[in-house]
Amino acid sequence: MLPNQTFESTVSTKKFWRVDTKALVGAILIGVVFVLAQQVAHRIDNMIFPGLLIIGGVSWATFTGFVAYLLRQPAGVIMGETQALIAIASGLSPLAVFFIPANGLGSIAFSISSSMFSMEKWYHFLLAQAATNITGNICTGLGMYYILNLPVPVVLGLSILTAAVGTAGGTAATIYISRLIERAGLTI
Repeated sequence: MLPNQTFESTVSTKKFWRVDTKALVGAILIGVVFVLAQQVAHRIDNMIFPGLLIIGGVSWATFTGFVAYLLRQPAGVIMGETQALIAIASGLSPLAVFFIPANGLGSIAFSISSSMFSMEKWYHFLLAQAATNITGNICTGLGMYYILNLPVPVVLGLSILTAAVGTAGGTAATIYISRLIERAGLTI
């Protein structure tokens, strides 16, 4: 990165696909880190907010946004599905099977949204995270309804709360991580 370049100018915001080795291998490695973060986050959520995925939701939104923004697709889907499959295998949650569509579609929602904006303003990240979180929470909301047999008003309340917190936290964290990478002079 050149001294006068901004982070946004080093990442093509209009590019949807990126299939270089660095992106694909990075997606798998970040997917494994994502698994570890989600294992911890879900346990904290279960201790503090039983039934809610507040910390897990923010962690999910952050990883999904960060990878979809920097590594693009199919890396975003690869990272998300790596986490989802390990979550199913490890018994992370009874809703883990719904993480497959939530992670894949959430990542694609971020990529589509971010390709529509320059991503130079904070609210561009907010809009992309909103699309991601609404998409992901629709998927997990279906899981709450069909697997946990929760009534529709409860599912809607939990999904809206988790999406709102995930959008806010995911936006702040994705911007923060992006700026750290910029300051460090790293190129991804």
